[in-house]
Amino acid sequence: MLSIQDLSNKFTKELPGERAHKAFYPFRYNQLVDISNRKESAVAVHLFKKEEEFHFLLIKRSTYNGHHSGQIAFPGGKKDTTDDTLEYTSRRESFEELGIPIERGNLLKVLTPVYIPVSNFMVNPFVFLHPLQPMITINEEVVEVYEVSLEQLLDETNICHTDIQVGNTNMKNIPAYSFENCLVWGATALILSELKEILV
Repeated sequence: MLSIQDLSNKFTKELPGERAHKAFYPFRYNQLVDISNRKESAVAVHLFKKEEEFHFLLIKRSTYNGHHSGQIAFPGGKKDTTDDTLEYTSRRESFEELGIPIERGNLLKVLTPVYIPVSNFMVNPFVFLHPLQPMITINEEVVEVYEVSLEQLLDETNICHTDIQVGNTNMKNIPAYSFENCLVWGATALILSELKEILV
């Protein structure tokens, strides 16, 4: 059984970086894309123990007029001008969307940033470890919260390829994680791919 110390130790090693992302790129990544005008954002990977297994939280975003409407994601969002750091952004967004107090959770690691061309966001993932399962209170930006175990993430049978409809676009054969209650693709799947490689 993985202990808190065992889990913490896994995050002391060097990040696999973009190599871990490549299997989940929906399309061929253009390394020459100009990201100098990117918008900074941050998400939080909240790890906690439940029934002797470590889990993390995913959310389903509400429907709105935007690129990421209704998608499965980590709690997070755009860096505000009043945010001192991107870590604070991830904590603030977690409080606003899930009610997790800003001071809760020990920072384990900052994962490799993921660029999202369609919305021009650079997403910075922060991994937090909680000694107790966080109490959740969702706001209007969140439709549903999913608790996914690390065991599910490590299970190779939960990797699939599927067709995804986004607006008027039907994307074919997209790599994704298919968990019990949700399908995860895009930037969130890239982040999960790096998290998985750290854990093995």
